Amino acid sequence: MFEYDEGVSDSPLTTAHRLLVEAIDALSAATDGATDDDLLSVLTLCGGTSRRLDRLTVATVASLERRGTFAERGYTSTPAALGDLLGWERFEARHRVVAAEQVCPRVSLDGTALPAKLPATAAVFAAGHTGLRHVAVIARVLAGPAAQRRRRPSTPPPNCKPGVPLWWRPLTRTGPSLMTGRPPWSTNCTWCVTVGRRAAR
Repeated sequence: MFEYDEGVSDSPLTTAHRLLVEAIDALSAATDGATDDDLLSVLTLCGGTSRRLDRLTVATVASLERRGTFAERGYTSTPAALGDLLGWERFEARHRVVAAEQVCPRVSLDGTALPAKLPATAAVFAAGHTGLRHVAVIARVLAGPAAQRRRRPSTPPPNCKPGVPLWWRPLTRTGPSLMTGRPPWSTNCTWCVTVGRRAAR
């Protein structure tokens, strides 16, 4: 279990925490006797602030994952660590972990800086125009079979060694069929097997 020591003085984190608490208290006090328009403004302000805090949370989770902080403390799952630290349900923690994996800059094993996996989504998220749930949905759709098929190259990879005709049994149960009218297919190439089956259907 993690603990946050609020008693540490003269720390940037302590100062930020104090100012944040004061700002929330002031906003809460401003709702006393507020008009309808004022209350609507409070909701808008809270929504924008919540998204900013989400972005800070996601960036912090990404940094902790890169450092291996959770693993050093015996956790094999980042969502489990976040659940213990913050009391989140698993889906809440998972949304933030997915966002950290998809929209935050990465570092390779040799220390090379890499862009986010979803740079366009990362830009929209950083600008505050989308939230955690939308990022999770985008990541799930792009990881699905339909998106993977669209990403598949239209030509065999350079290491493909065609020349062996590929026999296969289609789903129509009409018996084995030989793919014809196409370049020679190779049974030892994933691209040939996948694309060849799709073309012959």
